[in-house]
Amino acid sequence: MGVDPGRLPEDSVRPSESGRHRSAGPGGAEPAGFDSSGFERNGVDRIPESDRTSTPWTFFVIFIGGSVGLGAVAFGWVGMTFGLGLWATISAIAVGTAVGVLLLVPLVLLGSRTATNNATGSGAAFGVRGRLIGSGIGLLTCLVSVGLTVWTSGAAGVAVAGRLFGLPDSVGTQAVVFALVAAVSAAVAIWGYRWLVRCTAAIFAIGGILMVLMPVAFSGRIQWGYAGSEPLLGTFGATWLLVATTVGVGGALVVCTIVGDWTRYIRSDVHPPSKLAPVAAVALFLGFAVPAAIGAIVSTAFTDPFAPFPASLAGESPLWYAVPLLPFAVLGGVGLVAQSLYSAGLDLEALVVRITRARATVIIAAVGVVLVYLGLLAPTIQGAIGAALLILAELSAPWAVIVGIDFVKTGGRYDPDDLQVFNRRETGGRYWYTGGWHRGAVLAWAVGSVVGLLTIQTLLFSGPLAGVAAGVDVSLLLGALVAALIYLPLRGRTTQRV
Repeated sequence: MGVDPGRLPEDSVRPSESGRHRSAGPGGAEPAGFDSSGFERNGVDRIPESDRTSTPWTFFVIFIGGSVGLGAVAFGWVGMTFGLGLWATISAIAVGTAVGVLLLVPLVLLGSRTATNNATGSGAAFGVRGRLIGSGIGLLTCLVSVGLTVWTSGAAGVAVAGRLFGLPDSVGTQAVVFALVAAVSAAVAIWGYRWLVRCTAAIFAIGGILMVLMPVAFSGRIQWGYAGSEPLLGTFGATWLLVATTVGVGGALVVCTIVGDWTRYIRSDVHPPSKLAPVAAVALFLGFAVPAAIGAIVSTAFTDPFAPFPASLAGESPLWYAVPLLPFAVLGGVGLVAQSLYSAGLDLEALVVRITRARATVIIAAVGVVLVYLGLLAPTIQGAIGAALLILAELSAPWAVIVGIDFVKTGGRYDPDDLQVFNRRETGGRYWYTGGWHRGAVLAWAVGSVVGLLTIQTLLFSGPLAGVAAGVDVSLLLGALVAALIYLPLRGRTTQRV
């Protein structure tokens, strides 16, 4: 399984024949990955070295810029609704996020090593056709994220506009706000990577300030000693672990298939793992834990901590904060929505290799808008989508562990050109395995996913084996552990076929 470290040079990205599957420009020259306006032509194919000019701090800005919206802040409120106290909620989210970050770091490095997105890079572990599993998980996760983020941002925007200008909280008003968030996000995503960097940099600066000011706005009413209510699972320990796994670990795993979308523009020979990994780990932890902690803190100041977060924030914030909250609420979600649409476009291109990244993103944006408006017309869909995100986390955890194990075992050394075999509609290469699939990896992922789904606990339903650990939700960790135990002995049994 993977690539024998002794077969490739230390630098994982070696000279290759990747130009053979890129259309030639005038005179036979390979076209630039971006035009003069910054429109991106690159897709899931290998990024040309001349375009790979980003740094670890570019990833930092992109990730944090997509994490300062109200959707990320509301994660802390979700943790509070499980009945824990303030500091117990924050500690559970922090510990869970730290575990999630450990699983994510190899996937961050994967993009830099392979010069492609993580779904395509996972072909080293799953086979060049087996990497379709990652593309499918990533596509569905991004669509779910689009729906949840637009609903959260739109609801908050409508509530603030109603307070400031008397606009009615009607279906029509929500439809207009949803359309604004979706349109701006889609335009950024379609234009591509460089516009995403610019957009998230602006959101990072402005949104970050407004998010930090949120506790200041409620400082006189925050209950720092808030003890919580009745724990959801009856006991403190079981509920604490539930928050740690579902909000902490599960929240982090949402991005496991997409973090390579940003690091594929970072050259591993210029910025080796020793430089990229620490910056990325800090970005991931801060991006998940800090907004959620702020959300938990602010929710203790609300008249009803269990009321919907956007409505409470809009209705109870002081006027001086409500005014800048309006653009923050509406546009703060643009960073995450644009990132999700962009990544989903790459995943669709990976599934349907005949279409371009831009066209795939247009299709995904249209599907995302339909999903958003279905949630507007049938609010029960929003609850179902939230549960779907947890289900996708159960599918993501075994996938992430398998890809991470392969990264560690190979020392992060890959043949980037052979990873592109499926995209070129060819066969063969060192990652062809059995018909393009590594059966051991697929089996480990399937069994781990089934175990996770059988033991899952959500607010809507629970798996038939949910009580296997005395009421503690161990589904994510158990599914990942089972996948690892199955994959490790099977990893070397499938030979690479050329």
